[in-house]
Amino acid sequence: MRSTSLYVLCTLVTSSQALASDPANDIASQSGLGSLTVIGITATEGAQLGGTPLKELPLNAHVVGAEEIERLKFVDPDELLDRIPGETQVRNLRIPNGGKSYTIPMVDGLPLESPYEGATQRLDRVNTSDIERVEVIKGPASALYGNNAFGGVVNVITKQPPEEQETQIWAEGGEFNRERYGINTGGTVGDLGYFLDANLRRMDGLREGVKNDRDQLSGKFIWDLSPDTQITTRLEHLAETVIARGDLTADQITEDPKQAGSLSSSTDFDQNSASVQLAHQLDRGELDLSVSWREKDTIGLSRFRGPQDENDTGIASKLMYRQDFDNANWIVGTELYRGDQDTLQYDRSDVTLSGTATPFSNELEIDAWFTQYQFSPLTPLTITAGLRHEQIELQSSLYTQTASFNNTAPKLGATWQFNDNLQLWASMAEGYYAPSLSNLFDLETGNPNLKQEEATNFEIGLRGSVGDFSFDSSIYQNRIENYLVTQEFIENGVEVERTTNAGQVTLRGIESVLEYAPSNQNWRLGLTHTYARNRYDSFVSSKGDFSGNDLSRSPKQHANLRFAFEPINNLVVELEGDLYSSYYSDDANSEAGRFKRDERINLRIQYTQGPWEFWLNALNLTDTLEDRSSFSRGTQKFRTVDGRTVYAGVAYNF
Repeated sequence: MRSTSLYVLCTLVTSSQALASDPANDIASQSGLGSLTVIGITATEGAQLGGTPLKELPLNAHVVGAEEIERLKFVDPDELLDRIPGETQVRNLRIPNGGKSYTIPMVDGLPLESPYEGATQRLDRVNTSDIERVEVIKGPASALYGNNAFGGVVNVITKQPPEEQETQIWAEGGEFNRERYGINTGGTVGDLGYFLDANLRRMDGLREGVKNDRDQLSGKFIWDLSPDTQITTRLEHLAETVIARGDLTADQITEDPKQAGSLSSSTDFDQNSASVQLAHQLDRGELDLSVSWREKDTIGLSRFRGPQDENDTGIASKLMYRQDFDNANWIVGTELYRGDQDTLQYDRSDVTLSGTATPFSNELEIDAWFTQYQFSPLTPLTITAGLRHEQIELQSSLYTQTASFNNTAPKLGATWQFNDNLQLWASMAEGYYAPSLSNLFDLETGNPNLKQEEATNFEIGLRGSVGDFSFDSSIYQNRIENYLVTQEFIENGVEVERTTNAGQVTLRGIESVLEYAPSNQNWRLGLTHTYARNRYDSFVSSKGDFSGNDLSRSPKQHANLRFAFEPINNLVVELEGDLYSSYYSDDANSEAGRFKRDERINLRIQYTQGPWEFWLNALNLTDTLEDRSSFSRGTQKFRTVDGRTVYAGVAYNF
């Protein structure tokens, strides 16, 4: 802790002693490299929250821009989020618990899923060929998002229609029967702009019986009704088949890492969604109204829930009004969500879903009101104060169970602008996380006596640029009361999970993003670093007293280093290294449960020639198979990945 703290402190002090001479955006415009990571004051133009640029708000915010996304050609969201400090081993921001939706995934500011089906793994349902940029906001600091965003928000901004007709056809293939194809086109006809995309993928994996097949269609239409009024409509269809295998022991990996092992899940997934957004500019302000609808059918089985046939429908709406004043702005709004989930639960042995099923339904209603006021009492000082109130109603036909939660969360932050390229910011925010329907009412694992979590987050950061050096560093502390913990039990010879309230946990961390892009040079260097210390302040369970222990799956260090250069015009080569320190796989912090993932090295090569684009990616060159660890009943198991993977692609633009 001491060495890491000194490192960050030196970075902050050194940076504050100098004045940047050149805007950092000039760095990103040179050659064909773009920016390795868009950070701090260099945030991509257009990245806003409530009409205010992200770079002006007291938030821990990072933006992954179009150049970087184009270079990644990612399928797994981890390829993208490894570059963002705070990404955990279980696909949540900051909080190492994959069973809860502390991270809210969004598309164009609208929820991608139910508020209780978050976590960053849901981003794998986003149309990756339709992404303009990805905005990541960490912590519960904004009143404009749900109080359960303890970890943060990942907002995917889809591509805007081009002014002139543009079309792209592309194909990609490689190891593990990897095939991806797509076509997209966009343009503007009169007052109507459009962008259409169709793509498919067929992928197996290292393990026998693994499958990830997908067909996806999306369309975005923007209609300028007048110079002040705009309507945006987006439609999407997704059909996917996923078969995932369970974790393996070390002996099983040594024997045969390709073996199928146990089945983790087998799912056929079909989803349709639609959204409409109305934006009207006022003389000094803006009125925004958005409505989104989503219906998905899921048929399959999982390790803990058994075979299910599930239909899930969700409707979300948001009305927001912003009024601008001299040196101030005020936002007020309301947000509603209505979700219905109808499920047929089959016997665990009925993998064909042909026998007698138990029907039940769940309902979720969320009513939220929020307000935020931002003002500048002094030229360099901006204060942001917000308040969000939520009313949550949950109901299940199973045992005729109901539950309700109310919470009100204040937010307060300030920024101090030393100059155009140096900013200090600080924030304090409260948040609440109500137990989900599955936590409360699941057929086998429900616990209707759960309390909602209560979090208090403090954070301070410094961001800016000094010459060719850009930086963004912050220190945070998040204390959570009534922390929800999911534990495994054996009941009647069957492995089940059940969620209980632990005691209190404290999360502390230091997050830094650094980039060096020397002027008039054909290379740049980027570093993302996270130091996190996540501990139980109090937690006594049937398995022991874990007070003072580290939360499971909480590596203290995570570093992602990227070096990109352009040896000749139009040829970009990027080398990436990703490293985690060791962590405990269990809350007991047993040495038998300690795990360290081996380092991972990725190589990406891109070449453009006229309308043609070519790429060659070699991921996980170190052939690391053991991705993360779990520990249960004295046995350590590992989630495996495909190991070394090479694939190539070509695109034609016209």
